[in-house]
Amino acid sequence: MTDLLVLGSGIAGLSAAIRAAEAGLDVTVLTKGALANTATSYAQGGVAAALAEPDSPALHRTDTLVAGVGLCDPDAVDVLVEQGPERVLELMALGANFDRAAIDGELELAREGGHSLARVVHAGGDATGAEIERALVAAMRELEVDARERWFTVDLVVEGGTVVGVEAIAPDGSAHRIRARHVLLATGGAGQLFAVTTNPPVSTGDGIAMAYRAGAALADVEFMQFHPTALDVAAMPRPLLSEALRGDGAILRDEHGAAFMAEEHPLADLAPRDVVARAITRRLVERNLAHLFLDATTIDDFAARFPTVDGAARAAGLDPAVDLLPIAPAAHYLSGGVCTDLDGATTLPGLWACGEVACSGVHGANRLASNSLLDGLVFAPRAVEAILDGRDGPLERGVLRGVLGRSGTAAAPVTAVAAIGRATLQRAMTAGAGVLRDASSLGVLDATLPHDVAASTPAEHEVRNLVTVARTLVAAALARTESRGTHTRLDHPESDPAFRGRLVQVRGAEPFLAPLPVPVETP
Repeated sequence: MTDLLVLGSGIAGLSAAIRAAEAGLDVTVLTKGALANTATSYAQGGVAAALAEPDSPALHRTDTLVAGVGLCDPDAVDVLVEQGPERVLELMALGANFDRAAIDGELELAREGGHSLARVVHAGGDATGAEIERALVAAMRELEVDARERWFTVDLVVEGGTVVGVEAIAPDGSAHRIRARHVLLATGGAGQLFAVTTNPPVSTGDGIAMAYRAGAALADVEFMQFHPTALDVAAMPRPLLSEALRGDGAILRDEHGAAFMAEEHPLADLAPRDVVARAITRRLVERNLAHLFLDATTIDDFAARFPTVDGAARAAGLDPAVDLLPIAPAAHYLSGGVCTDLDGATTLPGLWACGEVACSGVHGANRLASNSLLDGLVFAPRAVEAILDGRDGPLERGVLRGVLGRSGTAAAPVTAVAAIGRATLQRAMTAGAGVLRDASSLGVLDATLPHDVAASTPAEHEVRNLVTVARTLVAAALARTESRGTHTRLDHPESDPAFRGRLVQVRGAEPFLAPLPVPVETP
């Protein structure tokens, strides 16, 4: 039996594994692909943290709360912004090399949408995630952590209401039960729910689905963030055009070449992502267009500053120095997930979650750009510290206020179920639950999506997990009869103060609203 079983090898999972191994715990990491085959590796922009004046955790807090449109948990945000700078410095000490100015050697800081000033550290221009993943994998291997690649986790093992391990499939196809004193979900998000996404093929909502089937509470799964500027080319995942491009002066233009974001938001092209994605999608629908454009021709030394974007553009026959880049929104980040307290504990004893799989409350209805890597970096070590302190269950704080005691029952074995292919599911979700939704489109999904899918191979289990997450997303989107953040209901276009809370779901019950306990800043 291992002390800590970590599922996933992105920034959250490896940060936890390293901290636990350094403390002397016996750690096992399972990842369904290669160690570096994670959404972390795809991250371009960077890590947001208040590292230098005139910035401060208080300013970072305000920007995060405003972007979250009233649904951020203020205590979780305080943890994020106050501990973030120290975690970034620790990451640098592990060997992550962030970009520095040639003249004075100071860290280069970029500004992205929703941020009031430049606070985003980056590496390789726009290859931050790859550098972070490289540094974490090297540090973990130096600690000789038992890391098992290409192991697919099928389900959690629950005994007496406590998670005690997992059922998994080894690379040779054999089935195994791995027991652990603690299981940490760090499996990432579910961008593969949609036909157009920036996420890698492994982002199939596995951890969220497993937790839900085991009876853990979920929240905020209706808030799928669509990145507004994915390069509209025939490639999947879609190449991401980093938000830092707009921070450096790139401008969104319509099919006539006209800039349009100034009429949408006071921050114009640096508005929060939900605002930009809606503005683009509305024009695409109204004008029957496939894409709009990002004009980055005014950015000096583009290839040196943004080598990843430059390479993707040139592979599509485009030169960012002279060509307008075709863009359209793509599924990017799930702001909700498995409910956790401020230390990553879920409603099931023995089960912890951090990173995109978790709903810690820091993102609210719309994640602030470059807070995602920071989320995993901050909350993963907190989970390990709680385990080292002897905890095996949650505390009623953070997102878990008003949620504890609402755990559902574990799923029954699958018997007669309908079949659905991944591509069919993705097309249905894109049409019915994309950037713009309404009761009709969501109702069609609710009536046609299967409730479960039989599975025996890893590929079939991925589809089963996508179906599970799709049903929870649709249920929450139907229940939230308002528009807020990344959730836009065309039939309920305004925000409703009555919905200022989290829609929590446990298996076997209807979604219920857990009101936030104290007022927080809203736009």
